[in-house]
Amino acid sequence: MMSSRGNPLSVPIRFDHEEWVEEVERLDERSASRVQAERARREIEGNKASLDFEKCEADGEEGTSLLGCVKQYVPLGKQGASEAPFGFVFQLAQDPDGSFVWNFIAFGERHPTNPQTRSVYERAHKRLHGRYP
Repeated sequence: MMSSRGNPLSVPIRFDHEEWVEEVERLDERSASRVQAERARREIEGNKASLDFEKCEADGEEGTSLLGCVKQYVPLGKQGASEAPFGFVFQLAQDPDGSFVWNFIAFGERHPTNPQTRSVYERAHKRLHGRYP
C-alpha cells in the first residue's frame, strides 16, 4: 500500500478537461457523487487536501488491470466504503519535458451495490485498455 501525506514524490496532479467531462460532468450536477468530486478537486488544486494515495491492484478481482495507477478515496480524508463511497484513479505519466504527473483517469463508486453500475476501477480499466474487463 502506498500511502502518503501530501502528493507522493511531489508529483503534480492534472485533471484534463476531456476526462473530467466524461467522468464527472456525466453526473447530475446535484448528485452526491458529483458534488463530492467537485469539492475534492477544488481541495486538491487549492493544495488544501492531505492526500492518501493507495496503489491500485495490478490485477483486480473484477478483472481490472491498473498497473501504475493509484486511487484516492472521496470524500478526501475518509476511509472505508461507508465514509468514502467514491474514488478517483490517477495514472503516473511522463510529459514530453521529462517531468512526471498524476493524470486523472476515472471517477465513480468504489464498490457499487447496483450491478448495472461500473466501479471506478472498471471505468479506469476501460480508459486504459479501451474496453471493460
